[in-house]
Amino acid sequence: MARTQWREKVVRAEGLIHRGDFKRAAEVIEALPETEDLRTAAVRAQLLIYQGRLDEAAEVLEPFEAAIEDESNLRDVAEFEMARAEWLYWRGEYEAAEKHLHNVLGIYRIRRDAFGQARALCLLGRLYRRQGHYERARGHLEEALDIAQHQAQVEETDFLTGTIRFNLGVVHHQLGELERAESLYEEAMRLLKRTENGRYYGFVLNSYGMLLRAKGEYERAAQCYQEAITYFSESASFDDLAHATNNLAYVEIQLGHLDKAEELLHESLELRRRANDIAGESVTLELMGILHLERGHLDEARRVLQSAIELADLAKSPPEKAFALITLGRVLAAQGAVNEAQEKLDQALRLAIQLNSKMLECESCIYLAEIHARKGDGTRAYEYFERAQGLMEHYSDAHLKAQMERVEKLLDAEKIKVSGGVFMIRSSFLPTWREAHEALGKFLLAEALNRAGGSQVKAAKLLGVTKAYVTMLRRKYNV
Repeated sequence: MARTQWREKVVRAEGLIHRGDFKRAAEVIEALPETEDLRTAAVRAQLLIYQGRLDEAAEVLEPFEAAIEDESNLRDVAEFEMARAEWLYWRGEYEAAEKHLHNVLGIYRIRRDAFGQARALCLLGRLYRRQGHYERARGHLEEALDIAQHQAQVEETDFLTGTIRFNLGVVHHQLGELERAESLYEEAMRLLKRTENGRYYGFVLNSYGMLLRAKGEYERAAQCYQEAITYFSESASFDDLAHATNNLAYVEIQLGHLDKAEELLHESLELRRRANDIAGESVTLELMGILHLERGHLDEARRVLQSAIELADLAKSPPEKAFALITLGRVLAAQGAVNEAQEKLDQALRLAIQLNSKMLECESCIYLAEIHARKGDGTRAYEYFERAQGLMEHYSDAHLKAQMERVEKLLDAEKIKVSGGVFMIRSSFLPTWREAHEALGKFLLAEALNRAGGSQVKAAKLLGVTKAYVTMLRRKYNV
């Protein structure tokens, strides 16, 4: 094949990939008998990465890494570096990927290649999102979207803008801005269904399911996950399939289908380990911890959650670590180890603040309120509870809302306690005047009637009120 024809095919395949038409790009690439330069290696690797074949992509890229310094065509260098950054991103080697991306962005800016800049910024945003740096991610993704939307040939940027919108949706979702996230997901689904209809469309389905789950629409969320699993089974990697399987398992736990959830989590764990995905394995183990907690298997829950935390540290993944710490805190509290539980939840809260994650901060505060209530420190319990309430105004989650209601009932129960003829109020759980007045009224009336053997006349005498007033109180308090 002549050099010119070869180059034309490479450029054509590259354009198809940029438009999200990976099936046709594969047909063009397969017609090339071998890889002989940086640009061809980049295109082949991009397709393999999309297909989840990371080891094969590494084999394509590695022989040409030393050739970058001698390459005079900056566009070829940028495309090769972009492919390497994408590969590093999927391998979880974020620091190395970031270095390559800044080189790429510099080349595209020198060349005044707006489309290239948008692609590089999008990948930078994705990278920061995966690390939990949501504000940085949002800044890069919004800049990428602005550049992409101002391109002359808008139809050629639909796949890119769909991808950017999806990632922005994830960022807004993590920051608790659900309405904005839903709007971005819906637009991303429209664009990706029309252009790619494959792996990235599955990504949006999976994330949209997570949003529906947050709204408590578990059945609809399960449908999204099932559809995403179908796409991932056909076209994607173990990581994608495991992620959707994890999410479906979580929904099954919420629906009370624990055996089904356990089956799904074992499938996910096998996929994570086959892919050597330690961050993903941490997530799966955290969900197994929740499952064991639901079943009351506390020692087993504690063991798998400690493993989840160790793996999250190894993967340098603070969001996964925070989730595991929260669940471990719940397990320790259930075992009565309240001081240790508080320590784990405090760690999770510090990570949540660093990540600027309202969801993680809210969840940490809810369980810290419960811990302090159990320790008898109502002042601190209410501080954390009110903080969680403030966060819930910006972040809505059906499961967390149910936990808030449960903890609120616990706090109310701690305000006034009646036992063995003793009426007790703790100053740190100070009730309102009305709450105290009504509780005391019920207590005094019940005690007086008990001493009087049920006689309203005698009870009235004991309380220093009239019989009519006792009758009124009995109706009021249903005593």
